[in-house]
Amino acid sequence: MSVHPAHALKLLLPLFLCLLTAGCGDSGPRMYSARGRVMFTDGDPVKLGTVELLSDEHGTTATGKIEQDGTFVLGTLTDSDGAAAGGHRAIVVQVAVFDGTLQHQRDHGAMVDPLYGNYTSSPLKVTIRKAARNEIELQVEKSRKTAAAKR
Repeated sequence: MSVHPAHALKLLLPLFLCLLTAGCGDSGPRMYSARGRVMFTDGDPVKLGTVELLSDEHGTTATGKIEQDGTFVLGTLTDSDGAAAGGHRAIVVQVAVFDGTLQHQRDHGAMVDPLYGNYTSSPLKVTIRKAARNEIELQVEKSRKTAAAKR
């Protein structure tokens, strides 16, 4: 059986156009606005780090930089587009270098217990609703080293 080249082109054109538009079908889960605050159990805000959510269903990761007052805005594909709906495991990641050579102009506050920086050990869970705005409150413990230094 032979197919005329013009007829073959008509059959292949929809496939070609679909490939060009980079997304035959769904391009991924919809994101929902999500922002929140990270606080220590004593009420002090976490002043440094990143909040990260890993979607249980989609495997996507939403992140947000923690501001001085403990607030953050999550983004997955852009800085502030939010997170996919559903359950997420959450972590709070901090990277701080205190070598004594720099004079910092801002207070970095207490450090978060390292158990919150790993998806395996962090007890934090978040549910993102299919809503115009999700407000998240995360509560964490201070690092034992930070608590010991204050004594």
